[in-house]
Amino acid sequence: MGLLIAATIRPRESAGQSTVSREYTIKAAYLYNFGRYARWPEGTFCNQRDPFVIGILGTDPFGDALPSMAAAKKVDGRTLVIRRFDSLEEYTPCHILFVTRLTDPGTQRAAVERFAGAQVLLVGEAPGFVRQGGIVEFYTRHNKIRFRIDREAARRAGLKINSKLLDLEKRWEESQEAPSP
Repeated sequence: MGLLIAATIRPRESAGQSTVSREYTIKAAYLYNFGRYARWPEGTFCNQRDPFVIGILGTDPFGDALPSMAAAKKVDGRTLVIRRFDSLEEYTPCHILFVTRLTDPGTQRAAVERFAGAQVLLVGEAPGFVRQGGIVEFYTRHNKIRFRIDREAARRAGLKINSKLLDLEKRWEESQEAPSP
């Protein structure tokens, strides 16, 4: 399967599907692809049976999108596990941690501080998440879900981001669709 290049939030969705659920279906696909197109340092996994874990900090906005994906897909041959955390105190190790925009700003800052340099791909959707120290930030521009990547934060975490993701982000930035950070 190729890289998910662009996604559009359409004002009208199919019967029973809201714009919000469509937004998070798209974001779930991106999270999965981040797992496929990023590399974690040697020794991150003890063995080939270790699962690839995506965590959600805060109220889970994904509905069944992530669990459905986890049931059907793998990342580098590893089963996909979804974990939910209402607070940082509940956190158990993840490879990707998604911080919802509904998470209070203090908890978002605490997550960024806690995982600075850790081998966790920290993804958020609140405006300015990357400026605070997150690695990936989702944003919407012209009805499309986009993301920006802080390459330096990824490097400090020991993560290698595939050039396909970096090129995609660069094209968006060059097209001047992205709001200023």
